[in-house]
Amino acid sequence: MMTDKDTFPTLLDADDHVRENFDAMTRKYLLMVLNDDIIKEHRHKQMGHHSEPLARLLAWCHRRPIDQQYSLRLGADGGYRIIRMSGRRGIPPAYVGETVFATIDDARHGVFLKHIRDLTGG
Repeated sequence: MMTDKDTFPTLLDADDHVRENFDAMTRKYLLMVLNDDIIKEHRHKQMGHHSEPLARLLAWCHRRPIDQQYSLRLGADGGYRIIRMSGRRGIPPAYVGETVFATIDDARHGVFLKHIRDLTGG
């Protein structure tokens, strides 16, 4: 005999389903509006008010699950490297690539480009 538990998804499953659909719609929109102008806008104006497409892209980057997010680590040499969060307690972040950025602005733009590669599958 089937119970309510068997026939209805749990609230957690429904929440995941809504998030997945929202993410799919957001990705579709971002892929339609992504162009060189958005990338140039970010390089020249990382802080402050942005165009709507760039603002939505940055919001998507910030909403990603913790294990899909990037951060920066300042090395003893003064250079910045990109790291990826593990999303698990006790597991430290891991370096992503070997690139060392001289400035925080260059490093932030490097993180932005990593998110774009994740979005486009490149």
